[in-house]
Amino acid sequence: MSAKAPYSVTQAAGLPETELPGALVELLPPTVASAPWRTRCRVVTWMHAVDEAALDAFPKVIRPDGIAMVAWALVRYEHTPVGPYDEIAATLIPDGGDGFGHIPFIAVDSYPSIVGGRTNWLLPKSLARFVWSKDNLSANVTADAPAKPGWSINVTVWPAGEASKQKIPNQVQQVSTNGEVRRFTGSLAGSMQPATVMVDGVAEGPLSALLLSGSYEGTVLSDCKFEVGALNPA
Repeated sequence: MSAKAPYSVTQAAGLPETELPGALVELLPPTVASAPWRTRCRVVTWMHAVDEAALDAFPKVIRPDGIAMVAWALVRYEHTPVGPYDEIAATLIPDGGDGFGHIPFIAVDSYPSIVGGRTNWLLPKSLARFVWSKDNLSANVTADAPAKPGWSINVTVWPAGEASKQKIPNQVQQVSTNGEVRRFTGSLAGSMQPATVMVDGVAEGPLSALLLSGSYEGTVLSDCKFEVGALNPA
């Protein structure tokens, strides 16, 4: 179902790498598929520690005293209310928090997804280009709009070990540009397999505090059902 946006596409607070150029805003569709969304997807995840510089990625109204981790997700959506698309996102996990992470950076290759993410959940989606290998085990993702500050990420995954059925809760709090704090929850259910994830990334701007190259223990989730509920006051 389409609906008028509860927020405008420019009201989602995020890193400078997510600030939409006016020319792109003019090309975005005026209506969106409203929450909740029920999707099917494949997800590669990895996590790593970050230093105090990453705290600046939190809007001031929700900035914690400490940060424990950043969780990355590279997603291929096979079915969504706005069609298939690819996505990469970083979720900051506060030290000593209540389980709600914050997403200051998220990029997709779909105009309707930009609108849906920003207006339904205050997710600061920007536009990126995704190039996948034939076996879907590696991807190169680069900034499209905004083009500056520039960034690029190469991700290669080597699944290993037995897969098991898992259901993972999703708890996120976002902030509008005028300081409103909103939360949403969801769940991801699918077949999870351990994996080694090799990341080679570079960022010219503040994203560099979150984007660390290296080899990480991660996961591949296949045949996933991902459901995301509506945005609510914190």
